[in-house]
Amino acid sequence: MQNFVRQFHYTDDHHLPIIRGVGIGEGSSTYNWDARIRKEQLIVLQVTLTGEGFLEMGGRKIALRENNAFFAKIPGNYRYFGEKWRFLFIEFSTIMTQWLDTSISVIELSMDLIERLKSIVIDLKDRELSAVQNAKISFALFLDIKEAIQKEIQQKTDGIQAVKKYIDTHYFEDISLDFLSERYMISKYTLIRQFEEVYKSSPINYLKQVRIIQSLSLLWEEEAIGQVAKKVGFSTGNYFSKVFKKEMGMSPSEYRNQKEIYFPR
Repeated sequence: MQNFVRQFHYTDDHHLPIIRGVGIGEGSSTYNWDARIRKEQLIVLQVTLTGEGFLEMGGRKIALRENNAFFAKIPGNYRYFGEKWRFLFIEFSTIMTQWLDTSISVIELSMDLIERLKSIVIDLKDRELSAVQNAKISFALFLDIKEAIQKEIQQKTDGIQAVKKYIDTHYFEDISLDFLSERYMISKYTLIRQFEEVYKSSPINYLKQVRIIQSLSLLWEEEAIGQVAKKVGFSTGNYFSKVFKKEMGMSPSEYRNQKEIYFPR
């Protein structure tokens, strides 16, 4: 497929939800779209075909690999860029904004939907459409994309909830990111990204927090700190103490001594 850009212009679009532009392109050392300064009023779907691009938003840099896509309003508080990146894009009129759940979504599309998108983009390269014909294609396609996003969010939430539940009930075991990745058949990168999206924390940071919470009641008993550490899943007492102080602002010993303040013998 050769690179191309096709735009649709109408003297009167009757305020219909239309496709404004489609195309196939590739990144370069100068390919850098900052949505904060773009003047157009659009909604864009950009799908990675090969290679890798990047989306930067909220201080995070998200890799956009094959079959990944972002669906976003322009202008917006993000930028996208990449050198070895081949992609297709579809631009919708802003009247579609009323049906957007969020201003930007990052999703992984099924191969069936990607092949359909390719077919539509290539078909529209040289096709003449009235505003009404355009709107029919645009609205049907927009709903398909929205359905794909909702489906992935549901699948993602179900899968990530299972990971969280496992951590909640097996926190005392030897759990690593590799272990969770293999158990739930999901790449480490995807696991971290999806867990952070749902719970605002990485799986390992969440595991540490659960272990610290579980240690609180044990520390008010008579067991040695090293034993408490092992009971909640930490490999050594020193590591437990380091994590505890970071999370609680005091050492395990200092926390234990508070018992004497509240419950003196």
